[in-house]
Amino acid sequence: MKHILKLRYVIVTALLGLLMWIERGHILLPSTLPALRWVGIKRLLKGEGFNGIFYGRWIPQYIKFISLMARYAGPGFKDWLMNTYHGKVLPHELARAIIEIDRDIPLTDLGKKIIPYTRAREIMINAENLDFVLTRCGCKTRKAEPCKLAKPPYHTCILIGEPVLTNFLMQHQPEESRRVSRAEALELLEEFHAQGLVHNAWFKDCIKDRFYVICNCCPCCCLGFEMMNMGIDQLAPSGYMARVDAAACQGCQTAIQWCPFDAIEMHDGKSGVIRDRCMGCGICVSKCPHGARSLHLDEGKGLPLDVRKLTAGAC
Repeated sequence: MKHILKLRYVIVTALLGLLMWIERGHILLPSTLPALRWVGIKRLLKGEGFNGIFYGRWIPQYIKFISLMARYAGPGFKDWLMNTYHGKVLPHELARAIIEIDRDIPLTDLGKKIIPYTRAREIMINAENLDFVLTRCGCKTRKAEPCKLAKPPYHTCILIGEPVLTNFLMQHQPEESRRVSRAEALELLEEFHAQGLVHNAWFKDCIKDRFYVICNCCPCCCLGFEMMNMGIDQLAPSGYMARVDAAACQGCQTAIQWCPFDAIEMHDGKSGVIRDRCMGCGICVSKCPHGARSLHLDEGKGLPLDVRKLTAGAC
């Protein structure tokens, strides 16, 4: 009997120690219970709420684990990953539109043409309570090699949501997160675009399958690009594709240097687009020194995530 009591004491002590480690020396931080209530009891029982706690507390380690599992696990894990944690490429204009939104976006099913996954097709933004937190990119910080586009400390992710989400991140990642104003978020978005980073709207199961962050991603570090190289479609195209005005193209190959998806090739001294690879991010458009490139809608690539249309009642 004494051995059983001792074992229980050890287990309770270990669990309490783990909880205090997660909660940064507290039994519970003030943001944790509201976040768990927001997730809901059903999702907690399925493990998604606790998944979210670990994700919010140790983002680089979480992403490193996901990357390792994707590399060595079977197809079942890869299917789970695609359907529970994935992103939508955003051209610069549409990324700005999300931050600038001034009207509520109700709970909306985006449909398979916008988000081609079995889960995470919902977006809800309360414009009045919109809160922005800039935080460190877990993808860039997990790598031993420095990022080729961004500079340390890699604060390139903009969490967008109501305080129940942003408070959790601020309290669990206080050294690596800070609140920013809407104007500052827009300025940061411009900086990231100028650096050649791709705006991605991410959806995750532990955030109730909804949009929650704009990550500004690079092909050398970021999880979505790494998954693409493994044949895992974790990123959905923007719904646009680049086109080239052959008369304006000078064959300078500047766009090739900047394209994050290796979707550009040369033909007879002119730049062309590899349709299967182009994700419609628009980096090449802004980097072309001769204005020879532009983005055009391509329904074969899905439809854009355009919050301006969502607020107008169209999808």
